[in-house]
Amino acid sequence: MLFQLPSFLIFLALFAGGLAICPRPMVPGYVFLASLIFYGWWYPPYTVVILGFVIATWVAGLLVRRRPGLLPLLVPLALLPLALFKYADFMLTSLEAVLNQPLPRLHWTLPLGVSFVTFTIISLLVDTARRPGQPAPNFMETAVYITFFPHLIAGPILRIGQILPQLNRIRLDRAGFTANLGLFAVGMLKKVLIADPIGTWVDASYAGMTDGAGMGTIQAWLTMTGFSIQIYCDFSAYSDMAIALAGMFGVRFPENFHKPYMATSMSELWRRWHMTLSFWLRDYVFKPLHKRFYRHARQAAIVMTMVISGLWHGADWTFVLWGLIQGVIMAAESASGYAQWAGRQRGLSRALCIMLLLVVWVLLTTFFRAPSIDTALVVLTSAFGGHGPGMIPAQAPLIAGLIAITLVLHPLDTIDRVRSAVARVPAALALPVLLVVIVGCSMIAAGRPQTFYYFDF
Repeated sequence: MLFQLPSFLIFLALFAGGLAICPRPMVPGYVFLASLIFYGWWYPPYTVVILGFVIATWVAGLLVRRRPGLLPLLVPLALLPLALFKYADFMLTSLEAVLNQPLPRLHWTLPLGVSFVTFTIISLLVDTARRPGQPAPNFMETAVYITFFPHLIAGPILRIGQILPQLNRIRLDRAGFTANLGLFAVGMLKKVLIADPIGTWVDASYAGMTDGAGMGTIQAWLTMTGFSIQIYCDFSAYSDMAIALAGMFGVRFPENFHKPYMATSMSELWRRWHMTLSFWLRDYVFKPLHKRFYRHARQAAIVMTMVISGLWHGADWTFVLWGLIQGVIMAAESASGYAQWAGRQRGLSRALCIMLLLVVWVLLTTFFRAPSIDTALVVLTSAFGGHGPGMIPAQAPLIAGLIAITLVLHPLDTIDRVRSAVARVPAALALPVLLVVIVGCSMIAAGRPQTFYYFDF
């Protein structure tokens, strides 16, 4: 189920109604069952996969609690399904190119949310091993922690220290319902009215590059910038909606985006963009690498962490290159002190740092979006005049307008600001307006349904 479609709104209403009358001892089981229905809506057979994840994680949690020394063995085992589903064919294809010999493929369909589920599982195992004196999560706690439907497909990535104490208190939170409904409505607006129209145009722009043909300079910059806005509005919309849904039921999810396009350096941007992934990589990848490499090449830990981030996003060399370049930039910022210097700037100097970073980010996201490195290079060449200025696309005013609206409102786009603004409006006035916005956007989305971009990862 997609959050923006009528089918999910029906599911949500039924879930909320059932939760309101569900006896307290049965709530965890009810939430688990509803989350399985939510997950199985796309492809019911993969419900077996998510059940397998839950059972294996529960057993592994008990083992690692009793014998923390098993953690180095259990973490690779937790990564094995991700490696098979997501990376096996990529590795076989790359190896085939090196050996110049045909190799078989698995051709396994990637289950929705497997990357996010894997990272959630690893955090549970590592944090369980690191919590001396604390019991391992029981089966139902493990099941709800992994499958709770607001975060199941695309995060935010959770930590047991943040979430586990809240799972036994899941309820219909009437006091915070209106504020969270407002946050859900904002996510709906960003997804349906900004991300989807821009995404449709960007897809068409790439599809028009037949036989290696490039774009005019105007179209190239509009395509690259448009995708940067699309990916932000799409993914932050999902995060807003997931956080809002959890909040409606008394669970506080961590913030996932905090005005990333107001950052002054790449290092700061990744402290604002997909924050739960950034902090996960910091705690479980960068810190161990930093401990190992500090005396010899501290910056190598930064580069390696970002390469892993790129590979996590997608099984393709475009993502590896995207992560590598960002890692090199972040290492240079750290070594030179630029990140700290830029963060201290004010006024015009700060604005210039923000603009410079945005240009770099727009250029790099081309590798994230393009189907191949060659295509990305063609688009970048086009942006710098390699195929002439070209014609102004017919939809340029609409796309440019949506980009401008997003950037102008960006400083206001935080979950706390949205919630507090909605909370100041009387519920009797806010609720009807919010429901009209949500249902109206849902009707629009039903006519041209598009998945969330990060569902592919």
